[in-house]
Amino acid sequence: MPNQNLFLCLFYDAAPVGFIEKDIVYMVSIAGVIIVLTLFFFMQMRIKALKEKDQEEHLRLLEGILDNLPIAAKVKDVDNNWRYTFWNKKAEELFEYPAGSAIGKTDFDTMPEAAGMIREEDEELVRTGIAQSGVRHFFTNKNEERFTFQNNNLLSFSNGRKWIIYTAWDITDMKKLERNWRLAKEEAEESNRIKSAFLANMSHEIRTPLNAIIGFSSLLATDVSEEERIEYLSIIEHNNAILLQLISDILDLSKMEAGTLEYVYVNVDVNSMLLEIEQAARMQQMNKEVTIRAVTSLPDLFLYTDRRRVTQVLNNFISNAMKFTRNGSVLFGYEEPRDGHIRFFVTDTGTGIPPENVQDVFNRFVKLDSFKQGTGLGLAISQNIIKELKGEIGVESEFGKGSTFWFTLPYEKMTAHRAISL
Repeated sequence: MPNQNLFLCLFYDAAPVGFIEKDIVYMVSIAGVIIVLTLFFFMQMRIKALKEKDQEEHLRLLEGILDNLPIAAKVKDVDNNWRYTFWNKKAEELFEYPAGSAIGKTDFDTMPEAAGMIREEDEELVRTGIAQSGVRHFFTNKNEERFTFQNNNLLSFSNGRKWIIYTAWDITDMKKLERNWRLAKEEAEESNRIKSAFLANMSHEIRTPLNAIIGFSSLLATDVSEEERIEYLSIIEHNNAILLQLISDILDLSKMEAGTLEYVYVNVDVNSMLLEIEQAARMQQMNKEVTIRAVTSLPDLFLYTDRRRVTQVLNNFISNAMKFTRNGSVLFGYEEPRDGHIRFFVTDTGTGIPPENVQDVFNRFVKLDSFKQGTGLGLAISQNIIKELKGEIGVESEFGKGSTFWFTLPYEKMTAHRAISL
């Protein structure tokens, strides 16, 4: 040990001082570098771990955003036999297939009815690389109509893999609104066309009775025989009735559109009402070849309704029947009540209605014969009246043989005594 100490003493005494200092600095520098590199390595590992965690969080965030988008989104792996790798919740809702079950499946599993068409589109997209878009129209399992605007895009990766990304917007409400607007526009255009035709015809309808009234009134002021005077007065009276009916129809139509047409319910003796209508119709009937008769199926019948409006509808039906019946009969009345309703009818042996026009007779301003006087409003007004009285209205006709116009009204049985006392 003394020899060893002596050797060390001799060594340090003999070694230059600068050499020792440099060696220590070198060793400390090497150690520092190692420590820094170690710390850097551990810091890199930590940063990498943090990044992976952030990536996972970002991935979950991205999936959450895609899942809650109001747009249906699907991703298909072309290289994995066209199988789906992603469906969001909107796609599940729109295409009625669970998103979790769709992963790993093809269109032939998820939507077999359209799978063939979809595969053809996919193959074209992969072949051309051109994005596809368009409106799809389909029905759900509950037979609900759906419209979607769909985009199909091809995504190619650097490693050669290919994905197809589908996005679909549910535009059902927009398409239905568009359809309603179009129908409303067509209805408005048709209404304007019909009204224009009506107004063009109205001048003729008003002038005809007015000219007759003015002309024959002027003739009465001249020297005419008693027979001629009676004939002229009859013509004037007839045209007065036509003009009055014309104005009444226009006023009723205006009130209906404004919602101000009044309905007054009373207890009506139906048999008495029909007999009064029969007498008035016979007085108006100029053609003696046509028989007009009321048919009462019961000894007495009382109905709680608006007598004036029911009479108006029956008179309208009878007036039309008289116009189009040259010989035969016009019968009107009611059938025995059943199922809480009573059915009124007017049957004629007139010209009848062509099959293609039967559905149009209750439309406004429709005239099946432009040579017959009238506004084309009577049946439309009658339809509105019966609707307000909680009944139904219709027509049965055989062209060339005659027609039956009918309507029903709610019926509750009551006695004559009860009807009077109410």
